[in-house]
Amino acid sequence: MAIRIQDLYTFHVVARCGAMQDAAHELGVTPGAISQRIRAIEERHGLRLFMRSKNGIALTVAGHALKSEVSAAFAVIETAHGKHFTNRHGAIRISVSVTFAHTTLVSSLGRFSDLHPTTKISIETEDRLVDLKSEPIDLAIRHGLGSYTGLVSEWLCSPELILVASPTLLEKHGTLNDPADCLHYKLLPESTGKDWSIWFEAHGIDASQAAYGTQYGNDFLTVKAAVEGQGLALLNDIYVKESLASGHLVRALDFAWPTTFAYYAVALEEVLKRPLVSTLVDWFKKDLR
Repeated sequence: MAIRIQDLYTFHVVARCGAMQDAAHELGVTPGAISQRIRAIEERHGLRLFMRSKNGIALTVAGHALKSEVSAAFAVIETAHGKHFTNRHGAIRISVSVTFAHTTLVSSLGRFSDLHPTTKISIETEDRLVDLKSEPIDLAIRHGLGSYTGLVSEWLCSPELILVASPTLLEKHGTLNDPADCLHYKLLPESTGKDWSIWFEAHGIDASQAAYGTQYGNDFLTVKAAVEGQGLALLNDIYVKESLASGHLVRALDFAWPTTFAYYAVALEEVLKRPLVSTLVDWFKKDLR
């Protein structure tokens, strides 16, 4: 029979902590998940390792014997891990775009850290779509419609992007009356290149015939291209504030913003149930609205 190290380590942590809840906190999962693991281990090996009662758990004779055999070995492993690897106990690794991190997340995390000073958070700023099933990322913050196969998403906030154009471009091609009119213009992709297609989808518009201009990979460069009349731009107000004030850009269309087009906290279901992760997501849901 193959040795299942995770089974043995789960048993070791529960036996050392003496309580399912404490072991769950240490391993970053729910108490229910720990209980299910221990039950599965006992059923797999045909041994009762813990006695359950209203007062908690206690090791059986077989449990005491197993603990005496494995505890010393795992103590050596834990010491080596602490010595040679960065201590990530209590840490949450988040993937987020540079834009959202700069405009919103940094300030929110500062307020969260004031209330939860022992929680360690690591931020990775990438615009690519990370694979939460295979990469060491706990949580991703994604801009879209909230539907991601095999993942759970939590709505965080829906900041309105601004549809802008240069006045000369509108004079040349005519004003816009509704979102579908954007299809008569060349569209400038923002840094990720995804917002236009999601925006059209949120409005129920078939954008298969949309014409796109150059993708510059930087929102400030996209603003410059919009000022020069290269196309319409859909951007965060922080990037177009000065150009709007100077008149180099104008709002091309006033419309009701689709609230489904928003920022979502996205994770595997079991990860989202971890106490530290769920606490952070609950914070974002309150703080970012």
